[in-house]
Amino acid sequence: MPATRGLMMFLWQSTNGLSGRDLRWLMIFAGIIAGALVAQALFFAMAATFASKLLLKLEGIAERTEERTGPFLTKTTELLEDISPKLRSISNNVEQMSYTVRAKCDEVGETLTQLNRTVVDANNRTRTQVARVDGIVSDALHTTEQVSHVVQEGIRVPVKQIAGIIAGLKVGLETFVKRSPFGRSSK
Repeated sequence: MPATRGLMMFLWQSTNGLSGRDLRWLMIFAGIIAGALVAQALFFAMAATFASKLLLKLEGIAERTEERTGPFLTKTTELLEDISPKLRSISNNVEQMSYTVRAKCDEVGETLTQLNRTVVDANNRTRTQVARVDGIVSDALHTTEQVSHVVQEGIRVPVKQIAGIIAGLKVGLETFVKRSPFGRSSK
């Protein structure tokens, strides 16, 4: 508005040297500017009316929302105040459990490592003992075979000799019986 006043003052002072035609054009443009200002004022009045109606509707919606959500927000606040210490307690318990579980996992890991070492050691000892037993059994079987062979030879040689002696005695007896007077008569 101050800019429009300044323009009007400028135009009013400079009209002394203007012709009738220029003055008419000046009046037309001043009328156009005045009409634009009236239109702008009407637009702002309608916008203000619309804004006030909208504001009233928003206030009503806000009041209804507050009425509906107020008890819910109050209960939620009370619930959060009630649960907050419990959640802290649970959080502390979970943290302590985490430390305990971690410590126990470390203990189990160490126990499993020791168990693995023990199993590997027992496996190695078992292999060594199995190798010893295998050697002992192999030696025993070899010795048994040798003893069996020695016993067989020890029995066979004297049996052969005795068999030879018995065969010789038999042949000698047969010959003696054949040459004896008893042996001749039977023929």
